Amino acid sequence: MSSRLLTGALTLALVVACTSAADEPGETTSPVVTTTVVVTTTVEATTTMLGTTTTSLLTTTTSLPPTDTVPEGPSGSGCTPGDAVLLPEGEWFGQVVNVSASGIEFDLACWFTGEAAIDAAAEDGAESPPPNDYYVRNDNALIRSLPVPPDVEVTWYPTGDPTSEATVTFAEWVDEVPAGGPFNGVWLDVIDDEVRRIREQWVP
Repeated sequence: MSSRLLTGALTLALVVACTSAADEPGETTSPVVTTTVVVTTTVEATTTMLGTTTTSLLTTTTSLPPTDTVPEGPSGSGCTPGDAVLLPEGEWFGQVVNVSASGIEFDLACWFTGEAAIDAAAEDGAESPPPNDYYVRNDNALIRSLPVPPDVEVTWYPTGDPTSEATVTFAEWVDEVPAGGPFNGVWLDVIDDEVRRIREQWVP
């Protein structure tokens, strides 16, 4: 048979017809394709192509991650990085115990919200569901001294009101924060063993 141009739809019809002819009489023909595929590319058909399915039949499998297997636990990178002096790369919640021009003293803690907060509070024998839909667990006595570059951005609430949110450098924050606190919980963004950002966690 000489070569000629066929559309993908005609090629698909020829392949299915060829497969049916190969079955024994009286037997039920098994389907060749389990999913519907639309072929829009024009291909060149020859006699050797009639038994070939790879040029016109495509099988596409899309796997979506299950939505019901996400583990419930503390937010961010968790709260169990081990006993290393510095924190590994990640996003960590905790309490600022003290500040200086060169860094902070940081008490790592666990921040839970939603169902995780309800479960964690119940496990600890605290009020559950917890007030305001969050719960903090701090059962680690280790205080880390973390160096912070002076140009690192700090987002905080100078008056404690969420409308007072301000972003300053760490050097400016050290000058503005009241001596001795009080200090609220903060999130630290750590990259390559260095604090790259500090964000105060506002709570009601």
